[in-house]
Amino acid sequence: MTTDDPWSGIPHPPSQASRINARRVSTATPWGLYWAVDMDRNALLILQHDGAIQQPTGLPNLRGLQVETQPADGGSDQRIIIRLTDREQKDIFLRFCQDIVEATMLGNTEEQAVQRFLARTWRWHRLLQRGHEDLLSDDRQKGLIGELLVLEKHLPPVLGALNAARCWTGPLGAPHDFEISRTHIEAKAHDSGTPHISVSSEQQLALGSAATLFLHVVEMTNAVDGTVGALTITDLARRVRSRMAHEDMAAVELLEERLEEVGFRWTDDYSDKLWLVGEEALYEVRVGFPRITPQDLSSGVGAVRYRISLPECEAFRVTASELTANLSGAIHDS
Repeated sequence: MTTDDPWSGIPHPPSQASRINARRVSTATPWGLYWAVDMDRNALLILQHDGAIQQPTGLPNLRGLQVETQPADGGSDQRIIIRLTDREQKDIFLRFCQDIVEATMLGNTEEQAVQRFLARTWRWHRLLQRGHEDLLSDDRQKGLIGELLVLEKHLPPVLGALNAARCWTGPLGAPHDFEISRTHIEAKAHDSGTPHISVSSEQQLALGSAATLFLHVVEMTNAVDGTVGALTITDLARRVRSRMAHEDMAAVELLEERLEEVGFRWTDDYSDKLWLVGEEALYEVRVGFPRITPQDLSSGVGAVRYRISLPECEAFRVTASELTANLSGAIHDS
């Protein structure tokens, strides 16, 4: 995908008889996705498909956009057309279309491609109805990157993509970010050169219903454009989604729901906020680990926020293979 205007190179339709000029989005997919322009120079995204594939009767209604279906010129094919009518929203429309294209290209059959095209359009309909919220703050971006790294690196090789996505319970309000049977994982991120992490409550590092609790910590640095290895929160989310898609599309749908719960939207622009991921460390939170739990507090005291010095946690450090072994045991115990 490119951030350049994909409609800029499409010539103006030469006549009324030729209402739409188009070019294929990508030769990497067999599905009929096209960038197009109409007689009024409106930007369009089109999915052309076999007319035998059934579509739902209702289509989403989005401000500044028209979503419609029509027969293709000749033959029995049908088109689903998304047309931008508010040209001031073209940058947002491009991100909207890129997200729909990426989702559609993951379909394994043409029918799946049609379903994903429409499902993603309906998802944007629901999101836009909720109204616009602010972008994720730097701290929330760092926290989400920390969670996505666990989801990408440590869980799928042991659990598979779908179960890994299911175990991401933090966005649903669970006390820990990941719950795999009675093995739980809490993910944290901290700034480079700041050897401590922040804990937002007395429950966060308490075992609760867990038999074993691991703490995953990643060091992160603000980066500038051109820094080797730098990424945005959107880059990492796309990477996780793409890898899950190769294994299980149901995992992708669950990932999308969790991202939506934490306030991440694909059309939000995070291109000016680059991060460089540094050292990652794993700790087992057990007796003696520096923390505050509900049992440590006097009656009437709660909502405690505190910091933990990472050098004081070295005695509790574990390896990735120890986490993997514990996760494997948790699967068999569940």
